[in-house]
Amino acid sequence: MGPVYRSYRSAECSWAAFYIKLVNIFRYFLPILMIFLTDGLWKKTNTFREVPSVSVTGDFIVYGYGHQKSIISSSYPVLNAAASAEQFSTSQILHHFEEVNDNENNIPSFQKSNQNLHIDFQMTTQNVSINTLIYAFSLKMKLDYHSIVDAELFLIDTIHLASPTSKVQTTARLTVDQSIPFKSREKFKLIEKRRQDVQHYQIQSVIKRIAEAPISWNMERKSTLLLSAGSPPSTLSLTLFLSIPEMEFTYKTGFWELLKWFWIQYLAAYFIIDHIFASLTSYLFRNRVFYVNDVVR
Repeated sequence: MGPVYRSYRSAECSWAAFYIKLVNIFRYFLPILMIFLTDGLWKKTNTFREVPSVSVTGDFIVYGYGHQKSIISSSYPVLNAAASAEQFSTSQILHHFEEVNDNENNIPSFQKSNQNLHIDFQMTTQNVSINTLIYAFSLKMKLDYHSIVDAELFLIDTIHLASPTSKVQTTARLTVDQSIPFKSREKFKLIEKRRQDVQHYQIQSVIKRIAEAPISWNMERKSTLLLSAGSPPSTLSLTLFLSIPEMEFTYKTGFWELLKWFWIQYLAAYFIIDHIFASLTSYLFRNRVFYVNDVVR
């Protein structure tokens, strides 16, 4: 004996007909409401791994603080012009990239760095015994795998020197700290060179903009070696050795991808809700909650 199907009929102007129309409205629109309330559909983001293209712009800001005096060295004429003769320090910055040999060391491929960046910086101390060093080096980052991103970010750090130091060596893994997903095209710049106000270039203002930026450089697994001197040296050298690995970036979902997620989420929610309403309707009609005529097929 085959399965038994029941069809229910009612008058056009009846509670049963009104109930069916109401159910049909909920059946089609409730999935959209569920997706919205659960942060699906309109708030989707995707994460991709990519090795960014990193370049050194040559711009920098370095402050050295002593007990009573401070010195400053930078690549920005506005900031240098505002410093006194005793504060201004001459400096030199060099850099080079080093390609990594894939066969070197037994490291999993996803942890390997594609290249290393060496930065050598040297500044005169102006006879100041420096106990705190703050530096900010401008590194440009470009992405083109999923979105076009062009960002000039500052690598910043503070180093405390307990005794007279002639050289500081830092080794670290360069990473990013991203707070807002990228759109299809993004461009970030922390310092606008056309500005003529000194406040725009001061380290406190730069640090504030770095903290508020949607993305910033970060140094992981950082190790710093301090080479002490017998007396306050005439120059202070800073060497950075940075490995540039594959990094994770978060992007806002594009239109076509959003459309794909919409149908996947909508159909999944629709079939669940349709099954619930179909079971509820069958129960109500079988138990004569609404007046209907049933026809057995």
